Amino acid sequence: MSDKIIKLCTVLHTLNSPQNVGMIVRSHVAHAGELLVFTGHYLPWRFKKGSQAFSRKLEKQARFVHIPEPDEAIQFLRSEGYSIVAVEIAETAESIRDFKFSNDVALIFGNEAHGLPTEFLDKADSVVTIPQYAAVGSLNVAVSASIAMYELMKQSPIRQIQGDEFV
Repeated sequence: MSDKIIKLCTVLHTLNSPQNVGMIVRSHVAHAGELLVFTGHYLPWRFKKGSQAFSRKLEKQARFVHIPEPDEAIQFLRSEGYSIVAVEIAETAESIRDFKFSNDVALIFGNEAHGLPTEFLDKADSVVTIPQYAAVGSLNVAVSASIAMYELMKQSPIRQIQGDEFV
């Protein structure tokens, strides 16, 4: 474990489900995410009732950036000092259980049906996958995002836990 607190950036590429976006925003805020980037859509994401029901309106506590072009999003992430980690089922992916997060990290998640395009996988610093132990095609993107954020924060020095009534 490093002494440096790792900064989390969550990147959503062409997600369509308000429920998934809402749940990811909720996990992003719960894991002390610094920035949430939407890319791949021409228009910015609008938080309506469908998203807010799942985010619990926590989008008000998050900082968002909308960058329509994926290449520009990658350039932005690099300019901000993030290591780009794509979360995807891919032949070359490393198991997230064994992966060592060492820098400020941008976790990139892809569309619910199509995942991440090759351009993200090729330009990412690393590609990780979440092991599955039974015959399931893939995990839901919001579930995958929550697991990846948890694994990242597990490797960062312990921060003061806020809002946990059981601590």
